[in-house]
Amino acid sequence: MKTVRITAIVLFLLLPGRLCADDFASQYYDLREKEIRQFSAELFATGEYYRSITEARRYVFLFPKGPRTEEIAKLIGDAYLMSHEWDEAIAAYDEFLTLFPASPLAGAATFHKAIALLKLGHTAEAERLFQLILSGPDREIKGLAARWEILLLIRQNRFEEAESLLKDRMLRPELEKETGHIEELLKEKKGARYKSPETAGILSAILPGSGQFYNERYQDGVYSFFLNSLFILAAYKAYDSGNYGLGGILTLFELGWYTGGIYGAVGGAHKYNRQIDEVLFRNGIQRLNLREREIGRPGGVSVMFTYPF
Repeated sequence: MKTVRITAIVLFLLLPGRLCADDFASQYYDLREKEIRQFSAELFATGEYYRSITEARRYVFLFPKGPRTEEIAKLIGDAYLMSHEWDEAIAAYDEFLTLFPASPLAGAATFHKAIALLKLGHTAEAERLFQLILSGPDREIKGLAARWEILLLIRQNRFEEAESLLKDRMLRPELEKETGHIEELLKEKKGARYKSPETAGILSAILPGSGQFYNERYQDGVYSFFLNSLFILAAYKAYDSGNYGLGGILTLFELGWYTGGIYGAVGGAHKYNRQIDEVLFRNGIQRLNLREREIGRPGGVSVMFTYPF
């Protein structure tokens, strides 16, 4: 009986101290969590992206089940995106989506990963992600993904697929404001006057410089015509004067210029067509209001990410 009383007294004396210690630890935990989270967000807002990433990684390590861990984990990818580190951004978003596949931020992370893939030129992978977003619940992200997907389809002359998305009843509310612009882009792309590489090459083979004129590169055409004419005339004079060695050398040079002119005309036609596609693509970004997107941060901080393609 005496032993029981002593044990009860000891427990009574120790219990308040333990409660105070637990309360202090809890307060310190909350204070530290808030401090690191806010500091990371402030660094992001001021453009110090690499320092923001360091603090965000510290937060995720110290508070793997913290109240804002999902937001901070996504911030790592956003910081890489803002600093134009496309590969690192993709890796960070992949890590986020692996850790938090059911997060309400998963749609935004997938969308920004698709943008990073576009910046790297991985159009097919970006399209796959845009299509994945179109089957998701986030209406805002779905509207953005639909506009990007349609623009990419138009860029690749996949008109039937673009028109099919435009007519999709599930996407119609998200595309209603941009329907007119999309129809204009489709009309312009269908009516674009491209140059034929085959025609450019044949013209240059018949008359050096004419392929460049066909490509509307008039200065190059004049240069090619006179250069080839000069070598042909010089080779003729050499042969006519009996200087066959010099004539042979000049003929070899002329064959090089002549062949180069043909290849240059073919390449010029391809370049002309790429420029048309690039101009229409950039116009599409502007018309469909895809030039920038706000990226929200913990604590209400946000920045604008632009897409300068």
